[in-house]
Amino acid sequence: MISKVELGRRIRDARLQKGMTLKQLDQLSGFSATHISEIERGKTSPTIGALVRVAAALGREPSYFIEE
Repeated sequence: MISKVELGRRIRDARLQKGMTLKQLDQLSGFSATHISEIERGKTSPTIGALVRVAAALGREPSYFIEE
């Protein structure tokens, strides 16, 4: 299982690859930019539902973020 820090890094990398700001991701996913930032920094882990919504907003499968 990957760490919270690695999960957050993968989300941040995917967001930056799409050229998205935290604010844009918050509008697409329905989560606040603050909450997304905390996930990206490894301060908190998203629920499965949250990960599915963030992954969809980033155009990725949720498994991309959690597989070894």
